[in-house]
Amino acid sequence: MIRLLAISLSVILTGSSVFGQINQKDAQGRKQGEWIKKHPNSSVIMYKGTFKNDKPVGTFTYNYPSNKIKAIIKHDDNSTRSEAYYYFENGKLMSHGIYRNMKKDSVWVSFNEDGRITMTETYKNDLLNGEKKLYYLPSDPQDRQETVISVYNYLNGQVEGKFTEYYPTKVVRKTGQFKNHRRHGEWVEYELDGKKMSVEHYQNGQMHGWFIGYNKNGTEGQRRYYHFGRLVEGDELKSLLQQMKEKGINPNGKD
Repeated sequence: MIRLLAISLSVILTGSSVFGQINQKDAQGRKQGEWIKKHPNSSVIMYKGTFKNDKPVGTFTYNYPSNKIKAIIKHDDNSTRSEAYYYFENGKLMSHGIYRNMKKDSVWVSFNEDGRITMTETYKNDLLNGEKKLYYLPSDPQDRQETVISVYNYLNGQVEGKFTEYYPTKVVRKTGQFKNHRRHGEWVEYELDGKKMSVEHYQNGQMHGWFIGYNKNGTEGQRRYYHFGRLVEGDELKSLLQQMKEKGINPNGKD
């Protein structure tokens, strides 16, 4: 009996010792070993994973307060690369991508709850850098075709450079440029048959230059002039255009 009690006590003490190793920091304040955090005022685990010298290693699992899996992040033990999978509460994949030093990197793909791609984004150092694509969501659930609706380009987190928008038929609908995250230069909108619908010009986000609207047959239907966002007409327009001509200024601004 005494021996049995001794064994039971040993098991309890051993179990306490093991449990006590969770959520530990070393003398330098670095996280070491297994860590478990729970949601506030709940017994549900918020995340569970292992640290080595404050660096996450192996697989980390994150949960919603409902205890459904929210994310799984797999950390490479021999590099700064981590592979991440985020989930909707119904278990469907929401997004996946790569972290480097826990900053978003390379291409990230996002989905809706039906499993359709909604967006792809390119990152570097946690900032958008490169192409960002948005996708059409077909009304037919059986249509699994991936059709791009628009393509933006980013530089250090800000939209910059070429922009293209498409019809669901994949025909180009609109083209333009961004400069310093503002519309700049010539923007053209097209009909489904590829003919121009309109041409407008921008300077630092403001309409600046000629706006031209086209008829279905491709002929010019209307023409208006904007000067830094303001519509200019009549004698004022004639005078302004003459001044620009004398000074060698492009009426549509700088590209």
